[in-house]
Amino acid sequence: MTTQKIVAFTEPSFYGVSFARAAYEQGHKVVSIVSSKENPVKYGYEGIYHDLLVADIRNEESIYNTIRNSEYNGKLDALVPATDYASHLTAKVAERLGLRGIPYEAALRARNKDLAREAYKEHNVPGARFKKVKTFEEAKEAAKNIGYPVVLKPTNCASSQGVYFINNSFELEEAFTNLIDFKVTYMNFKVREEYLIEEYIDGEEFSVEIFLKDKEPLFAVVTEKVTSPLPYFVEVLHTIPASTNKDKEKEIIDTAVSALKAIGIFDGPSHVEVKLSASGPRIIEVNGRPGGDLISSDLLVQAFGIDIFEATVNYYLDTPINLKPRWNRAAAIGYLTAERNGIVAEVTGLEDLHHSEAIVRSHITVQPGNQVTVARNSDDRLGYIITSGNTSQEAKETALQLLKSIKITYK
Repeated sequence: MTTQKIVAFTEPSFYGVSFARAAYEQGHKVVSIVSSKENPVKYGYEGIYHDLLVADIRNEESIYNTIRNSEYNGKLDALVPATDYASHLTAKVAERLGLRGIPYEAALRARNKDLAREAYKEHNVPGARFKKVKTFEEAKEAAKNIGYPVVLKPTNCASSQGVYFINNSFELEEAFTNLIDFKVTYMNFKVREEYLIEEYIDGEEFSVEIFLKDKEPLFAVVTEKVTSPLPYFVEVLHTIPASTNKDKEKEIIDTAVSALKAIGIFDGPSHVEVKLSASGPRIIEVNGRPGGDLISSDLLVQAFGIDIFEATVNYYLDTPINLKPRWNRAAAIGYLTAERNGIVAEVTGLEDLHHSEAIVRSHITVQPGNQVTVARNSDDRLGYIITSGNTSQEAKETALQLLKSIKITYK
């Protein structure tokens, strides 16, 4: 029987809700540190926590003082970041409280793409050529030196927000103007007024779902990705394990491990994005937490029977971790997106979703009357289908076929 511990989570949301659920189901006392008492309902974890503490999660001192002034002062067994944007702040507070976790400097690098790129360069990890810029003139000069096409992006955002594929200086000026007007991202975190111009890396995209112990993988699997057509980078399909480039799997995983070591993550879960270029794997970015987009909460479970969130809670509590696969199958998630901007007149084909044995779960949100746009970031997607199969190809093709069967007509 599990000995009950007190586990606090900073702002459970999106993938982070699975942390709260894992700890709650393990029998621990779950304390959520939130920016609003309405958030358990908003993010879907009502009933799987025991107490709420309200703090400004954008401020380290507020998180720290909220804990110190609560009944949990000196009693927390773990403090876990449950949203990307507060991960570095949570890591710093955990250090101040003497709790286990990812080192603050490593979390800071993972949260800020410019710091991560500098670490990759310093440790000879293959990545993109880049330049941090503040003004359009600096961006124009950087793009000229790197060579078009380039990618323009914020240094501290997620979900493809504010990411632009740029072919020339005219597109760069328009995109840069839009980007400097982008001041606030999720949960009212400020967008840093420093941006990256990066070399565009051509090649198939993957992510590595990985859990390290003492710098070595306890578990690692390569996820195959499909993204939307350029100029956008929205992820529209994930397949675990990858069905392509199996001969490159070890090289992709080794590159991911080298990136984690470079930024200072030696233990715990990570989601590392990689492109397989003509010269080999090259790092896109590192996230020091389990993969979102239902990769960790659903696909890993369907493919291998692994609960990486439970393992992560155990890591933070310094208790035994079990990441041994219970079976070896495959799973995929396909996201529905709009082919064009417009108002939806009708959505057909949804009945097919009720007749496929391969479907694990589906959630289609688009309805007649909705105003939809071509997906520019993850928020513009219109729903998803999760499938499972005996092979990766089977799970992937089933997801793609079911998505094709859904037809959206426009007014």
